[in-house]
Amino acid sequence: MRGFFRPLACALLLASAWPAAAAADALSDYVAARDQAIAASLAAAKAHKSGDDAIIKRETAAMKDLSKRLTAVLGPMTFKALGSPTYTLNMLTYDEITPTRQLDGISFANADYTTRLVVTPEPVFNAWLAARAKDDDAPPALGAGPKAAMATNAFYNDALVFDGGYFQPYLELPITTTPGEKAYAVLGLQIDEAPGNALPDDIAILRIANGKAMVGLTSANLDIKPIAACNALWKPHEDKAAALTKVVEKDNKPEDPRWNDIQKILDEGSTAFRTCFAKEAPSQPFYAAAVGRAEAFLKAISGN
Repeated sequence: MRGFFRPLACALLLASAWPAAAAADALSDYVAARDQAIAASLAAAKAHKSGDDAIIKRETAAMKDLSKRLTAVLGPMTFKALGSPTYTLNMLTYDEITPTRQLDGISFANADYTTRLVVTPEPVFNAWLAARAKDDDAPPALGAGPKAAMATNAFYNDALVFDGGYFQPYLELPITTTPGEKAYAVLGLQIDEAPGNALPDDIAILRIANGKAMVGLTSANLDIKPIAACNALWKPHEDKAAALTKVVEKDNKPEDPRWNDIQKILDEGSTAFRTCFAKEAPSQPFYAAAVGRAEAFLKAISGN
């Protein structure tokens, strides 16, 4: 009987390995096709032909093909209240010499765009994050792993699509994970300008499981009250910047360098405010609700 079960066991092992091998081949094919399309676009940009109709038509076709390839790699996905999937890349080059910095994946969003999600194969995510850590303007935290990267607004600039704004993280939220799953949550604020002492009200999540990485952002709708101790740290910077602004406006000099000084004062005050907020948050009434919303968001995206 042992002689019978041994070939059977080998056959079952090979059968189980086949889907994994096929998936790896499909992913390799996608990455190769993406890199080839980017190289072609960079060559066109270098030759100053990127605006040609033929080049635009070719890039559009390439991105349509890449979308199909990546969708096949990831498999069918649906998320409650989120719309149809779309390919994240809408351009292949950042400038004439640099490939796009954007995370390539399949994105989902609700009708008012207050919740969005990007899903990509884990190897694609890891390679993207490693590349972003090597950018000239990258903060050191981008090279210290996903959890550390989520503490920087640079991480979200290219992981998620923003229409003129950005996401400013304030503090990490503890969330419960399941075996084989890595997940991190951050409370922050999606904003169009420097945050100052604005209160956070958005939750970002990174989930890595089952060979996929998911980066999501959703409105938290929290009832956060001002924290007096933190506003006390912000106020002197606000007052100092306001006083200097009056002087600069009165002098009315073209390209006055003191505008940079004003922004530096405000940035320092905002950093002090956010540091205080992160320290005080766990003892505030809103904190439990924030953690609950983060865990609910994680659960909502964990079905695929």
